[in-house]
Amino acid sequence: MSLNESVAAAVDKKVILFDQDQPRFLTRGVLAGAYLALGTAFAGAAGHAVEQLAPGLGAMVFAALFGLGLFAIVVLGAELATGSMMFFSYAAATKQVRWGKAVWIVFLTTVYNLIGVILIGAALGVSAKFADMDPSHLLSTISSGKVEKSVQGMLVEAMVANFVVNMAIIGGILSKEVVSKFFAIVPIIAIFVGLSTEHVVANFCVMVITLFASDPIPAAMTVGSVSLNWVVVWAGNFLGGGILMGGVYAWLNKGPQEYRD
Repeated sequence: MSLNESVAAAVDKKVILFDQDQPRFLTRGVLAGAYLALGTAFAGAAGHAVEQLAPGLGAMVFAALFGLGLFAIVVLGAELATGSMMFFSYAAATKQVRWGKAVWIVFLTTVYNLIGVILIGAALGVSAKFADMDPSHLLSTISSGKVEKSVQGMLVEAMVANFVVNMAIIGGILSKEVVSKFFAIVPIIAIFVGLSTEHVVANFCVMVITLFASDPIPAAMTVGSVSLNWVVVWAGNFLGGGILMGGVYAWLNKGPQEYRD
C-alpha cells in the first residue's frame, strides 16, 4: 500500500470513529496519553538512575528509551495528537477533509491525550518509584528547563520536534513488520528528545509527573509558565509535524508516479 493509500485509509478510520463513536475515539486518545506517560516515566526513572552513577549521561539514556511510548502507541492503535497533525494536514492538503475539521479533531485528541497523561501521572505520584522525587530529579530538571525557554525558542524547537516525530511515524507507516516499525520509530524519536526540543504531549508527560510527584514542585513551574509552554508548543508542533511533514509529503506524492512513496 502506498503512502497516499495508507494515510487516506487511516484518516477515513479516524474520521468515522470521531463522527460515529466519540466514546471510543476518546478512549483511544486517552490510551495514547497513558502509553506515552508510562514510557516517559520508565525512561525518566532509568535516566535518573544512570545520572546518579554517571553525571551527564542520564539525559541520553532518557532520550534512547523515550521512543518506547510512541512505539506502543503506533502498534496498539492509539490516537496521538502530534501524529494526527501530520495525518490531517496531509488529508486537508489532498482535500480529503476540511482544514477546520482537521484542526478540531487534532485539538480534541490533544485534550484526550492530556486526560490519559493525568491519570497515569496521578497514579505514579503515589508510587514507590517516585516517592522521593524532588526538584533535583531528572524529570524535574527537564520540566523546569522547558518552561524557562523563550517563546521563540519554544516555537522553533516545537517545529523541529514534531518534524522528527513524524519522520518516525511515516517511517512506521512504510515499515510492514512490527520489528521494522520498532527500528523505524525508537531511534528516530531519540533525536528530538536528545536535542531537548519541544513536543506537547511529551511535555504533558514530564510536567504532569513532576507536578504530581515532586516535593516541592520546581519554582519555575507556575500555572502561567506551564500553560504558555503547552499553547506555544502545540502551535509549533502543528507547523512542524503538520504543515512541514504532512503538507510536504502530500505535495511530494502528487508528483510523477515513479517518485511516489
